[in-house]
Amino acid sequence: MSDQAVAKRIKRRNQVAYGLYDWASSPVLTLQATFIFAVYFTTTVAPENGSVLWSWMNSVAAIVIAVISPLLGGLADARASRKYWLAVMSVVGGVATALLWFIEPSASFVWPALILAGISIIALEASFTFYNALLPNVANAKEMGRVSGMSWGFGYFGAIVCLLIALFVFIMPETAPFGLDKETHEQVRIIMPMVILWFAVFALPTFLFVPEGATSTARQGFVATLRDGVRSLREIPGLLRFFVARMFYADALVVIFAFGGIYAAKVFGFTQEQVIYFAIAINVTSGLGAVSIGWLEDRIGGFNTVRLALICLLVLSIAVLVAPNEMVFWIAALTLGFFVGPIQSASRTTVARIVPEQQRASIFGLYMISGKATSFLGPLCYGILVAIFESERAGMAVAVLFMVIGLLLLGKRAPGQVHHTP
Repeated sequence: MSDQAVAKRIKRRNQVAYGLYDWASSPVLTLQATFIFAVYFTTTVAPENGSVLWSWMNSVAAIVIAVISPLLGGLADARASRKYWLAVMSVVGGVATALLWFIEPSASFVWPALILAGISIIALEASFTFYNALLPNVANAKEMGRVSGMSWGFGYFGAIVCLLIALFVFIMPETAPFGLDKETHEQVRIIMPMVILWFAVFALPTFLFVPEGATSTARQGFVATLRDGVRSLREIPGLLRFFVARMFYADALVVIFAFGGIYAAKVFGFTQEQVIYFAIAINVTSGLGAVSIGWLEDRIGGFNTVRLALICLLVLSIAVLVAPNEMVFWIAALTLGFFVGPIQSASRTTVARIVPEQQRASIFGLYMISGKATSFLGPLCYGILVAIFESERAGMAVAVLFMVIGLLLLGKRAPGQVHHTP
């Protein structure tokens, strides 16, 4: 086999290994933060005010992520330790998630549930500071859209497999497997350690095969590296504006992710089984969107893909909000899912294509700020509006508002493009 063929095989292996982290980690937040534990918490552990408490927990988690991500990103760049910090955050988030097994259906477990779920969300969301920074190590600028879309697709399809296991092995059988006690909802709680076992097995290739990449310098401290990242953010034309726009449309996605299952259960009376069917279906459309539009992105560019996806998301979010019945909700929500993966994937590649190699983690730390600095507002406003109007629809209106603001701020010129005046 020629050296070129060997290099091509190694590159393909590294790209698959990169995507496997999404396959491994996405099911954790899907099952914990959105469709299974979140629904279990708001309907069983804290049925009276669970939505409000869950929204406050998500708000606090978002603030913590916004604070720690750029600091850790600068440290990871300065010491070329992106994979190390990826491993640390993965372990912390994994352990916290597995411990949710001990949360029984009782009001006395409300605070332990919120604390453990919050730690899980913080650690696993922060891990993407380092994971995103590894993307240019496995794909050049021309193939980033495809590889990023592939990895997002891996994440959605991994979530589908885990949701199917949860549904058919643990939740649907009349007699719970392995002697689990349905009276204390053990058949639901066991899904948390199950998904962490999945995470541990499938994340391993990422750490074995994805290269670490360049370091700024071992002698430069992480504060200096972070300062250079901020300077680069301001010097690259349009990048700061893009980050601010992303701040708002990412907030909208936070609301959708955090409350999608709760919204379906509260507004349309979905049972736990129906919520899982809904989760499987929306992950199918999201995965198809991430993979198919990833190929389109390499042709029309990441920024144009972001604009297209955001416009479609806005229209479909309004349809979900005003859906008069379950059928309209299903159609609008599943179509919306098709554009969720592309906007996340294209946002990542838009930044990855233009940032300096030695500052990737620090700038992606700032990128995490643009996704988290104000994302506490979404869940907080959701909780306040639900408390005031006693309506989940009122809470979900926040997502629509943030998408409108994000689209207006995004503009029509991609970051990195210099505007030439005649």
